[in-house]
Amino acid sequence: MLVILLLGLMVLFVSPLATSPYSVSIPSAVPEEPDAVPVLTPVDTSADPAELVVSAVIDEKGFELLQKQDEEYRRMHPELTVSWNRIDPAAADTEEERLALADQADILLVPNEWIRRLAVAGKLSPVDAAFVGEALSEQFDALISQMNWNLYLWGVPREFDPYVLVWNRNVLEAVKTETDGMELPLNPEQWQSLPQKLRDAGLVSNWLAIDRQDPFALLAWLGAVTGEREDALFEAGEDLWGDSTLEPALSLLAQEQAGVAWLEPAKDASFWPAFAAGRYAAAIARNSEAERALRELPEASAAALKIDRVSWNSEFVWPGGSSFALASGSANKEAALGWIAEMTSEDNQWENYLATDRLPVYRSLFEGGKGVRPPVSVAVAGRFPNQTTTSMEPEVPSRASLLKSLWEEWLEGGITLPEWRDSWEDSRGLLAEPESDD
Repeated sequence: MLVILLLGLMVLFVSPLATSPYSVSIPSAVPEEPDAVPVLTPVDTSADPAELVVSAVIDEKGFELLQKQDEEYRRMHPELTVSWNRIDPAAADTEEERLALADQADILLVPNEWIRRLAVAGKLSPVDAAFVGEALSEQFDALISQMNWNLYLWGVPREFDPYVLVWNRNVLEAVKTETDGMELPLNPEQWQSLPQKLRDAGLVSNWLAIDRQDPFALLAWLGAVTGEREDALFEAGEDLWGDSTLEPALSLLAQEQAGVAWLEPAKDASFWPAFAAGRYAAAIARNSEAERALRELPEASAAALKIDRVSWNSEFVWPGGSSFALASGSANKEAALGWIAEMTSEDNQWENYLATDRLPVYRSLFEGGKGVRPPVSVAVAGRFPNQTTTSMEPEVPSRASLLKSLWEEWLEGGITLPEWRDSWEDSRGLLAEPESDD
């Protein structure tokens, strides 16, 4: 009887499993594509809470993208709280405003030219620890040299956007002669003759379009015309004037300024269609603007324009970059450095490029690191000057502002070219460094 009872109990317990509608199946093989299963990054719940204030000198489109990348990062770092202060790139152009930014934030995103000035003023802390893995060896020397002062790095490059020269092919074709084919790149003598050639051909085209408000646009044009490195004016001695091509180029601007269109292409929606139609012979524009315009214009219009990166053959070109910096007064430096490292990661650099056409700062990304090279990959990898700037002046932002003022005063007839030159040379070393807060 005991045996029968035990057998009955076994059947009673086993039978629900056999009749259950929720049968358990054992896979007969491992899935063929285990890598397709998403891997979730673990959320860091052990880090101490930290509040970060980010002051960013950036346009609205770039700001929205930066905020999106920040939100993605903070999903994995719920201990972080980030508040924002966006400054339009056209604002904060005085010394006091620039220095004040660092007092109001933990992290700064500013033009590269500001970094050394802020560091000398004691407003920044070194950011060497933010260069993770191969990040430092990936940098263009032209960019990283702007971050270096006193053997430390004070900024982490995020992107760069040099000026380029753009030509209207049809206008150039119309001014060709039997003795001068006007083949690109033009030499200094051809530049000197261009305004008159347009008049002789009966064309009403402006011979040049350039942003009067940006001194770096002037430096880019001078570099394209003279072949000199774009920072030469900041280190100029007497030998740069006189017999060089610099003075004739500046004189050309003064004598033929009636044929110059003083405008900023990025803020004029009609500029690129008008350029393609022959309104301008040449223009100085940011690389991102030119690339985007040629992509968005109708095919026939885009075919009329040619991007000429002749200046990239020189030893140095102002990169037109922006970089993150760590404020010396930040109470959350470790959290800030981690945030900066993520915002400048390879993936975020590539996302920035796809959204804005501003170039990534990792050289490997121009060599097919993401499978698709940027349109300027060959030009950048082979021709963008990978050399440091000779200008180690912390006063570059102040001297650039002075250059802008002298340029405008000269164009308006307030001073002569020799007076312009003398005022510029006399200012060398006279723009005092701000006293450090340390």
